[in-house]
Amino acid sequence: MKRSTYHIRTYCLLLLALCGCSENFLDRYHPANLGYDKLYITESDFKAALAGCYQSIIGTSTNTVYLGELPSDNAYVSRFQTSGSPVDLDRLGFTAQTGIFSDYWSSNYTTIQRVNLLIDKIQASTVSADIQRQIIAEARFLRAYAYFNLVRVFGGVPLYPQSVDLSEIYDIPRASQDDVFALIISDLQEAANVDGYRTPDEQAHSGGRATSVAAKTLLGKAYLWKRDFATAEITLAEVIGSRVLVELSVLYDSDQPFNDEIIFSINYERASGFGSPFVSTTVPYNAPQGLVYPNVQSRTGSGILTVEPFVAEKFAKNDKRKTELLRETSFENLGSTDDHIYSLKYIDPNTTFNSLSGANTIILRYADVLLMYAEALNENNKTSQAYPYINQVRNRAGAGDLPEGLSKQEVFEVLADERQKEFLLEGDRWFDLRYRGLDYLKAEMNAFMPNAYLAQNRELQLFDRFILFPIPEGQRQIKPILDQNDGY
Repeated sequence: MKRSTYHIRTYCLLLLALCGCSENFLDRYHPANLGYDKLYITESDFKAALAGCYQSIIGTSTNTVYLGELPSDNAYVSRFQTSGSPVDLDRLGFTAQTGIFSDYWSSNYTTIQRVNLLIDKIQASTVSADIQRQIIAEARFLRAYAYFNLVRVFGGVPLYPQSVDLSEIYDIPRASQDDVFALIISDLQEAANVDGYRTPDEQAHSGGRATSVAAKTLLGKAYLWKRDFATAEITLAEVIGSRVLVELSVLYDSDQPFNDEIIFSINYERASGFGSPFVSTTVPYNAPQGLVYPNVQSRTGSGILTVEPFVAEKFAKNDKRKTELLRETSFENLGSTDDHIYSLKYIDPNTTFNSLSGANTIILRYADVLLMYAEALNENNKTSQAYPYINQVRNRAGAGDLPEGLSKQEVFEVLADERQKEFLLEGDRWFDLRYRGLDYLKAEMNAFMPNAYLAQNRELQLFDRFILFPIPEGQRQIKPILDQNDGY
C-alpha cells in the first residue's frame, strides 16, 4: 500500500468520512448515526473511504512485526529499555493487560468496521456495478487481512461479516477458528478477482493496492494455517511464476517500493507524517552519530528489535542475508561497552536529518510464496518436488542447493530454519513456530534460551498458553461475553 498522492488527495475527506470509524469498539456512537449518507454518494467518496480502509492497516502492520519477532529467538529489546509492551513480549511476561494486544484488537477491528460500512453504503448507492465490484473486492482483501491477523494472534474472535449496530456488538461471542477462516477464505476468493474488475489503465496504476496475486498469496497462507494442504498447494501454484526474486539490495531499497518481488507492503516516504515507524527501532540503543544514518546529526536508536547473536550464527558464512543485511557494532553506552548485531532491512541510508525514513514494511513477497508452496508440497508427501522452490530462495542468498535425499520431517525442519533466516525481523518467526505446534515452539525456544544475549532472557518460562496470546482484558470488561484463552 503506497502512502502517496492517492492518500494525500483524499486526506481531508477521510477526516470527515472516517474519523468516527477509528473506534476501539468502545465508542458510544455508531458510525451509521453520524450523517454518512451525505458523504457516501459519488465514486470519489467511496474511493476516499477505501483509502481510509487502507490507512487503517498501517499501525497493524507495525505491531505484527513486534508480535512476530520479540517473543521469539530472533530479537531482543535493549537492556536500557525497562518497561512497555516490547519488553513484556521479549521477556515472555505479557498478560491480558499488555497494551499491544488492545491496540492490535482495536486496529484490526477498525479495518473491519470501515470495510463493513463501506460495503454497506456502496451497495445501496448509484455507483456503477463495475466500480462497486472493484472497490468491494479490494475492501474484502483488507477485511480478510484483518481477520487473519486476529485469528493467528487470539484464535477465535467475534465475526462481523456486515455492519453491526453498536447495541448488538456486546452480545456477539467469539466464533470458532474454523468460522473465522471460512470468512477469510470467502473474502479472499472474491478479492482474487479484483484484477479482472479493473480497466487496463487501472491495472497499470494499481501499485501498492490489493491485487489478485496478493489475495491468492494470503489465501494460500490461510489454507496452510487451516492445515488444508491440498488446497494450499493448488492455490499457491496459481501464484508461482507471477513474480520473481530480486537482489537483496533492490528488495529492501526504499526508493524501489514496487520491485518485482514485493506483492503487498506498506510503503513510507521521507515526509512528516509519512515516515517509517522503524526508523530507530532496529538501530542499537543510542548509536553514535553517523553509525547508521549519515544524514542524521545526532545519536539515534531505541534498540527494540536488535538481532540475537544466536540467530545470526545460523547463517552460513557466505550467506548474503548475513553479509549484506546484518551488521555488527560495538560502542560505549552509559559507562559500559555493548556489542550488537542489527539488520539493514529497515535502514534507509537517505533518511533525512530529522530522522524521516522511507523504509518499507513488507507484508507479502514472492519468497514467501516459494517457501509456502514447498511447505504444501512437503505436507502432501511430495518432498522431492519441494526442492526447486526452496533452492530458489537459497540460491538468491548464495547458500547453495539443499542436499538431496532429505526426509519429509527433515524438510519440515529445513523450511522452519530457512524461513527464520529469510524473514528475519519481518514479523513471521513466532507465528512460524506456533504454526508448527507447541512442541516445536518449546524445542526451538529451549535451544535458544541458554544462548540469549541478555542474561534475563536465559531463564524465560514457557507455558502451553503461549500457543495463543491473551484476549485484551479491556475488551472482556466491556463485553463479558468474550471468554479468555486458556491459561490467562
